[in-house]
Amino acid sequence: MTNSKDIINLARHGETLKRVIRSGWALAGVSRVRDESISEHSFGAALLSLLISKELLSEGYAVDLGKVASMALIHDLPESFTSDIPRTKYKLGGEILSEGKRIAEKEAISLIVGSSLSFKDWIEGLWGEIGKLSSVESRIVSCADTLDMLMHALALERSGVSPAILDQFFTSSLPRIAQMDLSIAIDVFWELYEEHLANAKTAGIEIDENTRN
Repeated sequence: MTNSKDIINLARHGETLKRVIRSGWALAGVSRVRDESISEHSFGAALLSLLISKELLSEGYAVDLGKVASMALIHDLPESFTSDIPRTKYKLGGEILSEGKRIAEKEAISLIVGSSLSFKDWIEGLWGEIGKLSSVESRIVSCADTLDMLMHALALERSGVSPAILDQFFTSSLPRIAQMDLSIAIDVFWELYEEHLANAKTAGIEIDENTRN
């Protein structure tokens, strides 16, 4: 029987994520009235994950929608302990910091599920699969995680943030998405990139289009 205390204890970490701010925007020089929380990003990633999954199903892929939704909703759960660690930080720290991030997040997941008999194996299994990118579902969530970041970057541009500041998020994202080898995700990236270029042109900003190569 499901333990109600387990449900409440795990949901509290989701509540924490409503208050933990994603820091990559501030590090890029974005000045905003209201910051984006991790839980807001997680919702966007979950929605994109399901939309991409439905498209892949129509193309003949075997995709477990329930698994995709579950992975998308828990993929940032460790950050209720570690907070947001943007890619710029662990890229600067090289493999040492990257490995430290992986270890910290794995330990955070273990702490979150604790001794829960109802959810421990399920959540640890899903989260471990995301890290290994060992299934089409994990690759979908990885793409959606990145694409939601770009969706938010475009929202920032529409609010007045310079595309010159946000261009780095687009140029650094294509290799990650291409690695997942899902054509629909790559198509979505290029649609978002075209909008980014249009925003830059409207603002009179010249963007290096080497991302296309």
